[in-house]
Amino acid sequence: MSRSVHTFLPKSKQVAGMAIGAFAMLAMAAPASAQEPTPDEVFTLTTIIGLNNTGLGNLTNHSPTFFSFDISWFNFRNSTFYLADRSNKSIDIFDPTGSGGGTFRQVVNPGFQGFTGNNDTSGPDGVWDVNNHTEIWVGDTGGTCFPDPNPLCGPGVVWVLNTDGSVKNIGVPNPIPVGGTTRADEACYDAKHNLTMVASPAEDPPFVTFISGTNYKVVGKITFNGSGQNTPKATNGLEQCGWSPLTGLFYQNVPEIDGDGHDTAPGGVSVIDPASVLSNSPTVMKTVTIPLANCAGPQGMAIGGNTSFGGNTILEGCNAASPGGHRNTVILDINTLAVVATLADLGGDDEVWFNPGDGHFIVPSCNTACRTANGGGAEVLGFIDALLMNSLDQSVTVATQTPPVNPATSGNPRTIHSVAAASNTNTVFLPIPAVGGVAPQFGSSLCDQTAAPGVRVIGTTPVSSATGCIAILTTPAANNDAGLP
Repeated sequence: MSRSVHTFLPKSKQVAGMAIGAFAMLAMAAPASAQEPTPDEVFTLTTIIGLNNTGLGNLTNHSPTFFSFDISWFNFRNSTFYLADRSNKSIDIFDPTGSGGGTFRQVVNPGFQGFTGNNDTSGPDGVWDVNNHTEIWVGDTGGTCFPDPNPLCGPGVVWVLNTDGSVKNIGVPNPIPVGGTTRADEACYDAKHNLTMVASPAEDPPFVTFISGTNYKVVGKITFNGSGQNTPKATNGLEQCGWSPLTGLFYQNVPEIDGDGHDTAPGGVSVIDPASVLSNSPTVMKTVTIPLANCAGPQGMAIGGNTSFGGNTILEGCNAASPGGHRNTVILDINTLAVVATLADLGGDDEVWFNPGDGHFIVPSCNTACRTANGGGAEVLGFIDALLMNSLDQSVTVATQTPPVNPATSGNPRTIHSVAAASNTNTVFLPIPAVGGVAPQFGSSLCDQTAAPGVRVIGTTPVSSATGCIAILTTPAANNDAGLP
């Protein structure tokens, strides 16, 4: 399987099937506008970060490439990007304000699990900041999980790090155990109550754990077994969550409810009031299902929209294909959780992001054809205008995939699935995995554009699609719908 050179399409020129389908479904899902918004934001590749690939974390083959990573994060207080890098057992840190166009460091933690060959037991995983952005928390798996399975694997743990990536002395065991035998994964943070909710999606049944940022202790748990705490029965794990300053509530993605474990039944969003946790009776307030035709396997979550009110919409990245064969992205009203917009064929994503600096949701998408063995198709980075019609503003083609000469019978390619953005500079950070893995294979990607005009290279060289990289894209500061700094 090969990848082509990248292309950048503003919404005025998007004529591909993805864009046509997106606008067609938007016309049905949202009120029509008298005039399509004028295209403005145009993101272009500016920087490629090459990693020091030691292979330390690639436990299955010790390949010196960057192919296993999880969640990205941008800390608004110190204007620094963080990435959970399993391949190198590190937290990768990029400060764009550093000399020479930015400084990049990889802080190795030998205690991280690394990639065991199974995402459910690998780590590091989720990354987020806590305590007024002064700490970086990281989900992981404790014990010995390689080779997988291993009876010594677990429990799931959460590391508390300083912003420089070093392990912090918190006066209690660090990492903090949350239970189970698999990873503590993605999380969200209630800044009002200094409370984190972190998911353990691979447990049966899966559960979320609440940890106080004040004393670093577990203060509650909700198990999604369908028989207690007003929970639905989660039959395909739990995914990205969010906390809203507008409502003061947690929102937890449940990819499938009462299904067969393959996202063939509708998933939904469970709403949790932190007050129930603080009163020692953690409970789900309500769960609203998302129609399967709009979204199968809701996985990514970003709360955004009108930032004057703390964000009035929730973007849901849908990882699985709906019955019609399309992987979509949907936008929900934060109060009713009703679908207000559907963007067809912009799914197959994991982590999604909202950038209040320019009013855009950002979606790393690998759609149905792209996610299917021998299917072809394109990996794209979609920019959705959250302030004007919830419309697709631009697509950046990260890589184009074509079927290989010798078709594979199964397996998916390594794909983009993680993204973060800086609101003060409208800068987007996109980790791109190295070629290889289960067939089909990859070819050229953004990592190969090191000689392109206006592109600088930071970190270890040479860098290419064979090594993997972190790509940075930027739009001029004047291109700013939100009018925010």
